[in-house]
Amino acid sequence: MDLIDTPNPNAKKILVDHNYEVAQYINDESKEVGGVAQLLIEVNGVDSVFTGPGFLTITKKGDADWETINKDILNKFDTI
Repeated sequence: MDLIDTPNPNAKKILVDHNYEVAQYINDESKEVGGVAQLLIEVNGVDSVFTGPGFLTITKKGDADWETINKDILNKFDTI
């Protein structure tokens, strides 16, 4: 799984083989998140997750480090 750069340096995209419903989950506001969005929103430094057909977009908090976030995401996906 690769995090793909986007025009926004605080956002990365993941291409997936699944048609997720279009939705946005914001870290402090998303109380009832499920599935893969739940795994991603729980990663330290992730601010929001946007899902759609064939992709997930992760936006990090301004001071968060992509290298650490990527490592944490890979660790979470290894558990499922």
